[in-house]
Amino acid sequence: MRVALLTNNHLPPREGIGRHVLELAKRLPASGIEPLIVAKGKNLRFWHRFELEGVPVALFPYAPVRPFHQEAIRAVLQPWLDRGAEGAGVLHLHLPLLPRLKTSLPRLVTFHSPLLADTAAIHEPGLVSKLVKANARLFGQAYEHAQIRAAAAIIAVSGNVRDELCRQYRLGGQQPVVIENGVDPGFFAPASGFRRRAAGEPATILYVGRLGYRKGLARLLDAMALLAERRGCRLALAGEGPLQGKLEAQAQLLGIADRVDFLGFLDRRALRTALEQAAVLVNPADYESGPLTLLEAMAVGTPVVTTPTGLVGDLPTPAPLLVTAPAPAALAAAIGAVLEAPDAAAARARAARRLVEARFSWDGVAARTVALYQSLVRRAA
Repeated sequence: MRVALLTNNHLPPREGIGRHVLELAKRLPASGIEPLIVAKGKNLRFWHRFELEGVPVALFPYAPVRPFHQEAIRAVLQPWLDRGAEGAGVLHLHLPLLPRLKTSLPRLVTFHSPLLADTAAIHEPGLVSKLVKANARLFGQAYEHAQIRAAAAIIAVSGNVRDELCRQYRLGGQQPVVIENGVDPGFFAPASGFRRRAAGEPATILYVGRLGYRKGLARLLDAMALLAERRGCRLALAGEGPLQGKLEAQAQLLGIADRVDFLGFLDRRALRTALEQAAVLVNPADYESGPLTLLEAMAVGTPVVTTPTGLVGDLPTPAPLLVTAPAPAALAAAIGAVLEAPDAAAARARAARRLVEARFSWDGVAARTVALYQSLVRRAA
């Protein structure tokens, strides 16, 4: 059986959804399933085909003509489906931002980040953020509801996403299945055990993710300013996005520009190294669905400070993370608690690693997803 996995992300992946799709696809052949990833390309006219980590990938032509880009994508993907979708027996769409499509193939839809919930969490001022919210209300939710109506099954990447779908969308009797994100615990592993960092030792506070809206990065800089007198303490922001210029300007105004490093996008090996060297990973977001960065830090053994978003609600209580309110003072206090109590931080890190091994591997994600594929095919037959 061939499964076509459709995503509006670019490949090779630079964000979590693309990484999820690739890691899932890599594991499907072990269950006798032939994957094909169909993803967004960077030219206007031609399909581009290549192999990525052993997985065949087809990039479709893409024109970034917002808010009409969805219809531009449909004009490319619908003929591809009409021609037979290259022999696919199941269509697996990874939302958000895929258009209405007609097909007789069994359709599985994964919601990574429902647009209504995601955009409602944007608190940054300005015209762009207002337009993003308006686009979600006027266009995005209509596309999402079309996918819900056509889906034979729906996956949510966290219990929080499932609850958002049930509250804010018309599911027509569908009950989303929660299959959480995963991590490769073999690749993201403690390099030399769980190194206990001495209190007062020079420390790097690490953020990994998009430098964009609803990530809480302005508050993180404010928290860093509160920590600025801590000797040797630095903030490293690993990622790219539209707010980088504003964040650089804010660091200058706060007088901490010499303590803030903008690392840009890190590939997986560089990310693993950054996690190994960090004293703490911080997620200051207003909204997350199920961020891979938390799982990767947990796997490596990096202590984590996070706001109560996304994945946190699916973890056992007490969670092996420091969960804090998003205010700058609260973030600074939680970061300080990690730096000042290294023994307690190392104990949480060990517990987090055990939890990842028991529950959050990509192999487990693939096994549960394959079971859904097989169920859809049986029902279609």
